[in-house]
Amino acid sequence: MKSKKKWKLAAGALLIIQLTLSIVLMGVVVWLDILPNIYLALVGLILLFLLTVCYSLFYSGVRKNKKNRKRKLYIKRAIGCVISVVAMLICTVGSAMLLMAGDTLNDIADNVVVTDTVSVYVLKDDPAETVADAKDYVFAITNQHDRERTDKAVSEINEEIQGEIRTLEYDDILSMVDGLYNGSVKAMLLNAAYVDVIEAQEGYEDFSEKTKVLFDHEEEKVVSRESTTKDITKDTFVVYLSGSDTRNLSLATSRSDVNILVVVNPTTKQVLLINTPRDYYVDTAASAGAKDKLTHCGVYGIDCSMATLGNLYEEDVDYYAQINFSGFKTLVDAVGGITIESEKAFRCSEGGYYISQGTNQLNGEVALSYVRERKSFADGDNARGRHQMQAIEAIIKQISSGTTVLTNYSQILDSMSGMFATDMSSGEISSLVKMQLSDGASWNVKSFAVSGQGGKSTTYSMPTKRSYVMYPDETQIAYARLLVNKVVDGVTLTDEDVKLPEVQ
Repeated sequence: MKSKKKWKLAAGALLIIQLTLSIVLMGVVVWLDILPNIYLALVGLILLFLLTVCYSLFYSGVRKNKKNRKRKLYIKRAIGCVISVVAMLICTVGSAMLLMAGDTLNDIADNVVVTDTVSVYVLKDDPAETVADAKDYVFAITNQHDRERTDKAVSEINEEIQGEIRTLEYDDILSMVDGLYNGSVKAMLLNAAYVDVIEAQEGYEDFSEKTKVLFDHEEEKVVSRESTTKDITKDTFVVYLSGSDTRNLSLATSRSDVNILVVVNPTTKQVLLINTPRDYYVDTAASAGAKDKLTHCGVYGIDCSMATLGNLYEEDVDYYAQINFSGFKTLVDAVGGITIESEKAFRCSEGGYYISQGTNQLNGEVALSYVRERKSFADGDNARGRHQMQAIEAIIKQISSGTTVLTNYSQILDSMSGMFATDMSSGEISSLVKMQLSDGASWNVKSFAVSGQGGKSTTYSMPTKRSYVMYPDETQIAYARLLVNKVVDGVTLTDEDVKLPEVQ
């Protein structure tokens, strides 16, 4: 009798723990708010079924006339214990993973932090190893580009050396670099985001090889978002998708290597991708009337890129989503790879991966090389833009197929932690996931790319240097605006719609 009483107490404790963990799991699922009611009910029924099975195995006896009654009773209890422990493990691990996914979602959407770095550069063979060694140098600064952060960096350096450095102002960045090269100054302060801009100029490609960094002033900025009255499960919205030109495992201010507008009509399940070449010569929100390359907008902040493209296509851009190279790779791997159709066979310049003509299954590493490739194609940047939209379309199809978004939800979010940012709220993202799981609909994704005529001109970022730009084709811009309006009006686009009509 004592052993029977002990068993009842032990079995009761197991069931209470299992019930508690089941309630916790259900609470976390409800908190995430990504499951439609039918999925939510299914999870609840499964957990209740497991509890009922365990209770039955623990407390139901064995008929008296059965042989080996005690052994069979022990077997039933053992099976019940195994099922209960497995259920508890599933609830514990599931709750932990979902809580982590929820925290990651909040970090991605509600706590976006972008890092700006102003560095002290000296020539590679300079004897100084620290900023204290250079305290007697003259430091070059620019009087217009990122002056606020530069002044903060100067203040931090002054605190570091317990004195004051001497500065010399230059009108533009390249003049400042020339001053460092010719010895007019021995050090310079520069936002690291401009390094890629400098190295894109003829004659300055080896800037990083000629210089070294003595000091970094890092400034983290929490990106705020404006409130919106849109219901993104019903209203058409526009997302600026930016590919940050960085490869580290965090988001930093940099050139925007990818500039794609994603126009989404959730009612008709229509998605339109519009690619704008990064060298497009446009009026920017930061240049006060001076034209600049579109890619340079990223140096002045995501808001500059959004406003610039919004003005170009005469459409409000509601949200942004920014991902860097590392984030793209991990996202592709998290969704199980992507399938693309290549117009020709070629070998990628980065990594040497071979892409065959026709269907290719790509993992993250190869996919990144594919969307970066331009040297193998006569139309260079235009081909790269097509490939980038191909990859986005493939990711959308992969995520919206079957239960990929549900089964890989945690991995997808974890893959983007620190490498992806959006000003969509976590609630808005959850509502999109919930909508997709609820209707399971496939999306009609179409792409359109604008182009133009190449040439050379000065830019707002590099006013003393003529560099390659692409002058916009106004006919193509006008047609892109027409396509956007069609999506907003609920038109389902066809392949013919996204082909530019021939001019008669």
